[in-house]
Amino acid sequence: MSVAQPAWVLSRQSYGDSGMLVEFFSAELGRCSAVVRGAHRRKRGGSLASLLQPFHPLLITLAGRSELKSLRSAEAPRPGYLLRGDALLSGLYLNELLVRSLPRMDVSPSLFLAYGQAIESLYEDAGEEGLRRFELVLLSELGYRVAWDSDEQREPIRADGHYRFEVDRGFCIADVSATPSRGDRLMSGAHIICLGRWWDGTGSLGNEELSLLKGITRVAVSQLTGGRVMRTREVFKDLKSLGKGA
Repeated sequence: MSVAQPAWVLSRQSYGDSGMLVEFFSAELGRCSAVVRGAHRRKRGGSLASLLQPFHPLLITLAGRSELKSLRSAEAPRPGYLLRGDALLSGLYLNELLVRSLPRMDVSPSLFLAYGQAIESLYEDAGEEGLRRFELVLLSELGYRVAWDSDEQREPIRADGHYRFEVDRGFCIADVSATPSRGDRLMSGAHIICLGRWWDGTGSLGNEELSLLKGITRVAVSQLTGGRVMRTREVFKDLKSLGKGA
């Protein structure tokens, strides 16, 4: 007998006359696809299509031995998160990132938890830290970990030192007298130590540390996705440009 499992909808598309093909992120199967037959047919309480929405926590039951599953049942244990504006784009970015980078059927309880926390923080208008933590958990799940406490030579980060971050090398000691290359951003050891404490759950971030963290995760995620441009990130940039021109 199949047991219902927590899940989120990452994406969906039409399938046949009245069905859908849904990409789920589930607690027990990781990222998986399922056919939903008769999704648009009206039933008592509404159609499945109205229930299977992004950012709505679900309990689903799947069937099938192949990689493509069939949805047997779905219910919403609690109301979903109605994201708007920048929060909506950030949520869609998380979904796109999972679809592009996470292998199918790769189960990670910590990543599933981080996703739910990120969506909740976006809904509460405090999503920046949740986004960054989710990106770092995803990177860790895929085998890449940032060493917050040491530089490329495995020497402890010095609070009075200056560093630059490279994905393949980590934190590299920077020559502050040299002219920085384009896109090269120096950061103090004190800020890196602060980031490490935040990651361990023993510290908090200020605006400067949050900005540095965004730069670190951006270059790391870019390498993770093979340098491909994230569609949601481009949409976000376009909307910001329109806002400035208004």
